[in-house]
Amino acid sequence: NHECFRNSKDGATTLQPPMDTNDVSMTDVTDESNKEFLTSLFDCEEKPDEKMLRYADSIIDVQKLMFDVSPETLQSNIAEIITKFVLLSEEGSKTTASGHSYNFIESSDVVGCREEDAIEFLLATFIRCNHELGKTDSHYSKKCLEAAKKAALSVFIMIQRGYLDDQVRSEQASLVFVKRLLEDTVAFSFIKSLVEYAASPEDCDEDTLSDVFNPIFGILRSGVICQHFELNNDEVVQQILRVMNLLLSIRVDTNGPRPLSNLLVNREDFLPVPSEKIKGREFGLMSYLGPFFEYGLESSARRPNNRVFIGVEEDARKADGSVNIEQKQYFNRMSAIRSLLHQVMFPLAVDQASRNNTLKWIATIISSNSDRTRTQYDPADVVCDHFMSNFLSVMYRFSEKIDISKIIMEYPFLPGSLVDISKETRIKMDESSALAFAAQFADRPVDYHFSTVCFFLTIAAQQLVIPPLMTQISDYSRHIKELKNKVAATKEKLKTAVGTERKELEQKLAQQEEHWRLMSRHLLCCKTQGQDPALMSSALDFVNKQMKLVMNALCDNLNLMGDDSQLPAEPTPMFCAYPQNYIEDVLDFYIFAIYNGGKLLVESNTEWIQRLTVMFTHYHYVKSPFLIAKLVRVLTAIQPPLWFNVVSLRMSQEKLLLCMIRFYSDFEDNGDFYEKFNVRGNIQHMLEKMSDDVFYKTKFMEMARECGSEFIRFVNMVINDATWCIDESLSGLKSIHDVEKKMANREEWERTDQEARNQDLGVYDEAKRKVSGWLGTAKNNLGLLLSITDNSPEPFRTPALGERLAAMLNHNLSQLMGNKCAELKVHNPSSYGWQPREFVIQLISIYLGLNVPAFVKYIAYDERTYSPDFFKNVIEKMRNKNILGVSQLERFVHLAEDVQKEYASKAELEEEYDDVPEEFKDPIMDAIMVDPVKLPSGHVMDRAVIERHLLSTPNNPFNRAPLVHSELVPDDELKSRIQAWIVQKRSSKK
Repeated sequence: NHECFRNSKDGATTLQPPMDTNDVSMTDVTDESNKEFLTSLFDCEEKPDEKMLRYADSIIDVQKLMFDVSPETLQSNIAEIITKFVLLSEEGSKTTASGHSYNFIESSDVVGCREEDAIEFLLATFIRCNHELGKTDSHYSKKCLEAAKKAALSVFIMIQRGYLDDQVRSEQASLVFVKRLLEDTVAFSFIKSLVEYAASPEDCDEDTLSDVFNPIFGILRSGVICQHFELNNDEVVQQILRVMNLLLSIRVDTNGPRPLSNLLVNREDFLPVPSEKIKGREFGLMSYLGPFFEYGLESSARRPNNRVFIGVEEDARKADGSVNIEQKQYFNRMSAIRSLLHQVMFPLAVDQASRNNTLKWIATIISSNSDRTRTQYDPADVVCDHFMSNFLSVMYRFSEKIDISKIIMEYPFLPGSLVDISKETRIKMDESSALAFAAQFADRPVDYHFSTVCFFLTIAAQQLVIPPLMTQISDYSRHIKELKNKVAATKEKLKTAVGTERKELEQKLAQQEEHWRLMSRHLLCCKTQGQDPALMSSALDFVNKQMKLVMNALCDNLNLMGDDSQLPAEPTPMFCAYPQNYIEDVLDFYIFAIYNGGKLLVESNTEWIQRLTVMFTHYHYVKSPFLIAKLVRVLTAIQPPLWFNVVSLRMSQEKLLLCMIRFYSDFEDNGDFYEKFNVRGNIQHMLEKMSDDVFYKTKFMEMARECGSEFIRFVNMVINDATWCIDESLSGLKSIHDVEKKMANREEWERTDQEARNQDLGVYDEAKRKVSGWLGTAKNNLGLLLSITDNSPEPFRTPALGERLAAMLNHNLSQLMGNKCAELKVHNPSSYGWQPREFVIQLISIYLGLNVPAFVKYIAYDERTYSPDFFKNVIEKMRNKNILGVSQLERFVHLAEDVQKEYASKAELEEEYDDVPEEFKDPIMDAIMVDPVKLPSGHVMDRAVIERHLLSTPNNPFNRAPLVHSELVPDDELKSRIQAWIVQKRSSKK
């Protein structure tokens, strides 16, 4: 190859004069070779006679070409020949369809049209030129080959821009080209050269790239809209995503920009102008990328997917995290799609020119769908679960390699941040304090550090996916259980129904079963989104980083193997100002993962368990008791071998048990009345697991023996809960007994007014729910009390707890063994878990565990229930019904005798102290004070009485002012006078 031209100093291209005759002859030979090559491009061999004309014209035009011109002129001349050749093509150059068939490209638009012929010719021309350029021994000049290459590109661009629309339609040409891209029959070298040429300011104007590729992007978007997951169109979607990634990844230079990524993010439909009228769902579907994320297993409560999970609806009732074959197939399909979605988004996110708009699109998807965080929202206003699951999967992949130590932790508070936390509840900061905290960053510029922005956007995206999915799964699991019960009830009625009633019931049953099937399929769709192993694995990795970030706000680089001194006494402002959901979403995921991905957790790093344990032992860092309650729920759900990470953490060993019994009581004042039973049940379960650990068992006994204020308050709450739950259970049993008694008298029942019967049936159903709900909790509380009495009875020797427990035991023993115990008899008691014999044994075991003089006295002093005859009757019934073993019965008989003696002594004392001076009496109990103390208000009370009051109500009973134990001042002078009076009374009596 000989270079015939060179560039002058001023940039103009000039002809280099020949040096000698040998050079001239060589040039002539090269020109002939170039003409031969160009002629071969228009080769007319084996062409139909009617097509010969355009081939002949092209050959003639090639022979007229002059090669001693500038490269630009040569390119223009060759382009003119190619254009003429293309324009002379006719429809029907191909008669049969070839390649793949796509449901969004009509065959009539792309098969046998001149656009197809033109595109194929241009692609072939480019490849021929490129191939020759790659040869080291090519007989053709580089100048000619480069000119022909660029000419093919320029003609392709003219077609795409519509300059030849009269003969070669740009719309059809785009469809032809997209079809070939999807079939992977376009050389990458052509695509890359086309992008470089169209983006080059020396070769094309600034609109060229947009005019050429925006129609292609439009077709690809329309293509993905036409695909439906249930119709198994994955292959087409994968081809579309592959092409998108191919186009967006093309660089001009090795490390240069990606022109098509920049082009895409600057389309008008990439980031539609947000407004109050555009809801999340509308924005998601209007934005260019929206339809790509919309492909997936779609289902909603309003429009359940009725084309999937047919015949396996029963699988929706499984609560063990297991999945069926169909779900596994969807996992595999979605995993492949989500991987390609990430590949499409990657060049948009990493390229400097397209990054900001991409992050803004991500932020707008999140902000416009913020309604998903609400307890109740209209699904029509937000994008669907499958869209958000795909979206979150991509965000998780972006965050995989992020180094937490490099994240700008204050980013959410910076002005102009893409993460809006202004309306979020903070971990431990009110709204005004949060505003003041953020104000310190007011003058700081926003740093679009990709890792930082991406990480916090992923936290925000996660909030829109994980908690709503968990809520839906929980709600619909409960709903289909209720539907199944309704179906069973209707089938039961159908057994005895006849005539019109039977037909109505059959119709009702059909409707109920169809509704159950629909809801079961929807629930399986929700579970498939949430139980996807790939998504769960990514979520686990991310939430671990998220929790580490939150803990870093407390203590940078916390060493989990170190001691507790690393952590501050009070939380840092940064930690307090973070949104509460930064912790809550993590806890929601762990709860779900423990029940649905146990194997995944066992195989993962266990630092998350240690961080949660540390957080719990410093729960005063967090304002919301409900958040700590959720943390307790997570810790409770952790089972061996993972449980070892909770109890073995050196940093928390000294505080863990104390925090458990402290929070057990704290939730009384700060939480919901019914929720407290769930929280305390979880703590009881944790205590039960700890009882196998020698260290914690010993520590628990030490705390009991010390009878500190925290432990006394804890035991008091156990007594309170046991009392309330037993009362609710027994009252429910009485209601069941009353209604069943009415129903047993069939004649009277049938004569009763229907409205009255319905009312009784309503009471009956409510009572059954009450008993089923509270009986188990009552047993658990009695079991905890029994455990404490067996191992550490010291707290019950104090008047504050001993008197209360004795009264509770006496009262419930009377309920179970007294004259009205027949009111607790119900049909099928085991269906509620009602085992009265076991209940009595539990109560007696607690009595026997506290057979010490102090507690004997408390039993005898219970004026509400106890009498010697009461205990005699109980013993007689237990003996007759063989409720207790011989040994236990004998021990209880001895206890009863001791109590009776104390009861007699009490009677003597009451007679002896019948004239107690008023100043010696407790103002509330009207009994002589043993240990008088002064309150800040000046009132004097017996210590046992006021301490018992403070256990449940920490205030002054006379003025409701806050009151604590430390404010009680012993009145030694009054105590001395009381004791002197007692001595005098006893002396005078003798």
